[in-house]
Amino acid sequence: MRYPTTLLLLAALLTASCATAQDYSFSVPEMLLEITPNADASVTMEYDVVFTCSQGALPIDIVDMGLPESNYDIGNMTAFVMTSAGQTIECTDIRRSEFVDVGVEVHLGPGTIQPGDTGRFMFRCTMPNRVYQDTTDKEYAHLQMTPTWWGAEYVQGTTKLGIAVYFPKDIKPDELRDKEQPYSRKAVDETRTIAAWLLPTARVDGPHMVGISFPKRMMDRVVKMSVFGLFMKWWTEAEDLRVVIGIILLILFGIMFFRASQGTGISCFIGLLVLFGFLWINSPLLQLLAIPALPVAWHYSEKTLKRRRGKYLPAIASVEGGGVKRGLGAPEAAVLLEQPLNRVLTLVLFGLLKKGICRQIGDDPLVMGVNRGYDSDSRSERRKAARDNGTVIRGYEQEYINALLDAGEVPVSKIDFSKAMKELIKSTAKRVAKFDVPKTKSYYAYIVNKAWTEAKGIGDVEERTRYTDDNLLWLMVADDYTGNFHSWHHHGYHYHAPWIRSAPIGGGGAPAAPTGGGRTTFGDVASSFAGYSENVAGGLVSKVDPAALGISRQGVVDLSGVDKVTIDVLQGMAEGGGGGGGGGCACAGCACACACAGGGR
Repeated sequence: MRYPTTLLLLAALLTASCATAQDYSFSVPEMLLEITPNADASVTMEYDVVFTCSQGALPIDIVDMGLPESNYDIGNMTAFVMTSAGQTIECTDIRRSEFVDVGVEVHLGPGTIQPGDTGRFMFRCTMPNRVYQDTTDKEYAHLQMTPTWWGAEYVQGTTKLGIAVYFPKDIKPDELRDKEQPYSRKAVDETRTIAAWLLPTARVDGPHMVGISFPKRMMDRVVKMSVFGLFMKWWTEAEDLRVVIGIILLILFGIMFFRASQGTGISCFIGLLVLFGFLWINSPLLQLLAIPALPVAWHYSEKTLKRRRGKYLPAIASVEGGGVKRGLGAPEAAVLLEQPLNRVLTLVLFGLLKKGICRQIGDDPLVMGVNRGYDSDSRSERRKAARDNGTVIRGYEQEYINALLDAGEVPVSKIDFSKAMKELIKSTAKRVAKFDVPKTKSYYAYIVNKAWTEAKGIGDVEERTRYTDDNLLWLMVADDYTGNFHSWHHHGYHYHAPWIRSAPIGGGGAPAAPTGGGRTTFGDVASSFAGYSENVAGGLVSKVDPAALGISRQGVVDLSGVDKVTIDVLQGMAEGGGGGGGGGCACAGCACACACAGGGR
């Protein structure tokens, strides 16, 4: 684990083979970290660690030293081992570590600590740019450190841990300010002021972060630290939090991706995962930027999805100056205006109820039956029955009647109207072809707006009801028709559709007649036409999705072609690769990497 902005001295007991890393075992009876801030913003660190190598364990012959700054100079580092026999041996072989991202490895050589022996390991170095500006007080500098720790599987027992920071004598103890953890004592000796933390029974298998602020007058320079820089420092060190947030963002990104691509682009998604993982590991700043970026991307993706899901009309040969196509029914006008398909279906069904071709058997959920005279399989007989009743059956309505007859008396939300919806969309596109489509859309939008303007201008309750009955389907084509009906309701006018008013009491219908005046109740709103129609349309959503109808894929982007190319390439590689294959090297490498995780070797 890497902590680039804090002191991290990761010492692990090593041998030449990582396969036997589980045999390392030791205790650390005492450990002292002494830190001296220097005027140039560097710090001098002196580490004094007592190691006792466990009986039967591997000897300690190399110590990896993790460092808080990659811009270090091995030339200013020194290391010694004092053996149990009292001999002091200098460790001159210090190299860049092969196992710690930012650190060095110290080869103990003749100072190797054998199983059952105790040795004192001392390490000294100077690290640049470790003293920062205190963001809470411009007259102060700040220093933050943590001693090293080892894996819990290696360290036995507890440690008498000490951390000491030394300042010039003119820095008074009362001027020092502890941060993360209160210090145990402050003192002044003959030459310096000391702040110390003493932990007599510490477990050195985790960090022990300490921080201290002190007057900046002793410094020639400090590393400038803004509030954002301080936040980034915290964010960079919060590895566990970044992993959790990364997993959450990855899940959300996956949901967004496959919603936008409608389930296509698996190979592309895998490539993005690799890129995402690389950036997440190597750039804390990009990680941070991804947090607000994902909601923004999600918003625009959903906005685009919503817009594109309304685009279900096939290409129409619009002729500029070709005139306006008149004579469309309300459902056809709704298709032309690309209203939500569940609303279009609701308009068709309500049209059949309004004309008396069908009857409402139940309202929640809506169950419809075909009235006598219209239940014939012959379209001509249905048209004759409509003429006898003073109405008309439009061509597109025939398929809906067929679907209702085939399904029987079941909720309309369970009936498959796909064939009928396809025919309605295609026939509408055919009818407006060779006309001026933009002008035709504007014409029907004008009809809808005019219908609502006239309806709202009628003050007499009975006259308003008659007008609404006659123009109900056109009123429903408006984008905000439910809001208009709710507005009427809140002002005391309660409209109910004619087929509901004529329903017998107890037959699943709503109140027998519209009312005027009085206080609107929750029951009124629930049984209002707006609420009723919303409930019906909501139940039909799953039956009229454009993709389900096979009209078009309604995602932001279709990546199925990328998937196909990827599959073809992989198949070609498989066919050309032949038999045979390598042995177990890759698995051996994986096992080795796992065994060495955490600094072991």
